[in-house]
Amino acid sequence: MICTGRYAETPYYVNSVCVSVYSVEELCYLFALNPFIITKDFMDAPLTDWLRNECELEELAKKLTDLRLRGCSLGEFINTFLDYVNYCDPEERKIIDEIIKSNSGISDLERRKHQGDYLLRNSMYEAAIEEYEGLLSELPDVDAKLRPIIYHNMGYAYASMFMFDVASKYFRRSYEMTGLVDTAIQYLASMRLHLSDEKYLSFIAKNPELHDVSLRLEATMKKAVGNFEASRENTMLSALNIYKDEGNVSSYYEEIDRIILKLKENYLNSVID
Repeated sequence: MICTGRYAETPYYVNSVCVSVYSVEELCYLFALNPFIITKDFMDAPLTDWLRNECELEELAKKLTDLRLRGCSLGEFINTFLDYVNYCDPEERKIIDEIIKSNSGISDLERRKHQGDYLLRNSMYEAAIEEYEGLLSELPDVDAKLRPIIYHNMGYAYASMFMFDVASKYFRRSYEMTGLVDTAIQYLASMRLHLSDEKYLSFIAKNPELHDVSLRLEATMKKAVGNFEASRENTMLSALNIYKDEGNVSSYYEEIDRIILKLKENYLNSVID
């Protein structure tokens, strides 16, 4: 493996994500993968000591030490590191810079919430859920305004994995705390998608306060069905019956899988807040 400096014998441990790295490129990869892990903790002596002793990057270690002793900002410190290694592409650098600036002056609680949101937006649903769960369990008295947002986003994450029964529980918690109509629609949608028609109608009958919301949901779903019926994918599905009728089962199911994958991608893009 070609890397800047030496490949370390003793790794540098990134506590926030419980990962050990053995080269500066691996650390840059972590920064690009999840910029929200970048905090002032990286400006402490352990990183510069590791760069000097394990990676034999004396020049870089000295630059970073001088910056830290001079009281530089986190952005200046990290950008000096990234400039030296020259690993991240311009788009990754832009994202890292923006996130470092957005994290300036916010609490650790808010930063961790932003980290979960970043994972959610980038389709890393299980990691996002883990971040949100950790935030809620470690800080049971989390700000009242933040808790329903976390519940709502956890609902999105589970819905994105088609776990609608679990998603409905988190949407319900968020709705009970805020009373927001949009959250109520998401709550009913997740219920609608995992209950039988009979059980769903029974649920609405027992919760008359949600009747108007259910009508809005049905109108939205009807429109979605209409859009699908007029879509290219539906036309292709109809045409695929020719494969099936001719006994070409293999081609039929290959095309079905491809269309379903595309529909799933479109759905996931539509549910991210």
